[in-house]
Amino acid sequence: MEAIALMADIHANLPAAEAVIADIRRKHKPDRIVSLGDQVNLGPAPCDTLRLLRAEGVTCLHGNHEGYILSVMRGEPGYAGANFASLRFNADRLTPQEITFEKELTLSDVTLCHAMPGDDRFPVHNPTLALPRLNAMAFEPGTHIVCGHGHNPMHYRLPNLTLDVVGSVGCMDDGVPGMALYAMLYLSPGRVTLEPCVARYDPSALKPLFIRSGFAEACPIMAHVTCLQQQRNFDFLVPFVTLARRLSAEKPEAEVSRETWAQADARLARRPIHRPVLARTRGTQPRVRFPQIHAPLKTRKWPYRRPPDFGQSDTALFLRVTAASFPQTRRGASRRSSARQTAPGR
Repeated sequence: MEAIALMADIHANLPAAEAVIADIRRKHKPDRIVSLGDQVNLGPAPCDTLRLLRAEGVTCLHGNHEGYILSVMRGEPGYAGANFASLRFNADRLTPQEITFEKELTLSDVTLCHAMPGDDRFPVHNPTLALPRLNAMAFEPGTHIVCGHGHNPMHYRLPNLTLDVVGSVGCMDDGVPGMALYAMLYLSPGRVTLEPCVARYDPSALKPLFIRSGFAEACPIMAHVTCLQQQRNFDFLVPFVTLARRLSAEKPEAEVSRETWAQADARLARRPIHRPVLARTRGTQPRVRFPQIHAPLKTRKWPYRRPPDFGQSDTALFLRVTAASFPQTRRGASRRSSARQTAPGR
């Protein structure tokens, strides 16, 4: 039997990657480790993350974020907006050779890739979008694809297709802080077993990494948003970028400007955000239900009060807007007291 450890969507979250690899080595002793793309971007430590993966002999596959960075390196148009500052940060520090990987790998009739073979942006994270497209495709009987791209685990079963999404090591969309996902794939004649696994790590190490790496200096608003997402394993990024693009289209702008970026930042500062409900087993290890139900047990607001001033020292700005803790309601608190605690500007 062959044992393969699968990681995906590390997104330059070095503490999470270190924790997962240590957990894999300690518990499973696999024949090989494969990373299913998106090793870099969004997180603070792209160079150190790639260095770790090379040192550990990890086989890396191509993800859409490697593709974006390579496009910036080639000088392709469309990446000049404020929303692409993190891609430019990565492009300035990496070489094409460091992030050029094979797009897929087949082991015993199981295909490993980032999203789908030939499409590293296929919406595996969204069944509403994915299922009609999957049903329209033709697959050979017994096709089994294991991928990343979706930051939470997913499982699809169609007549000729099994599609498994292993979830994200470093950037979950709806999880528990300090949770890093990976999976063990066991291959034997006529049998495939996929075992989901969790490693724990301390996300408090992320903010100093964002500062030391220069990410906070290069793009403070994006650093703040992605630091929050990686620290709390909750999707702050997609609603933020979606709003910025909508505001930019309304103006209209050819690229998202810094002013629009700051405007979106200010809009989201006034929007309450609900943390997921955590389910607990009998032990002390938290687990997470998928899909999550967002109930207002812990109401947290966007953790700063006003749009950042680009004239300030960027590092000081990042420290100011990354609040140490969110305003939080107690269980059983009244709606009125909850509204008071989470009202913007209070």
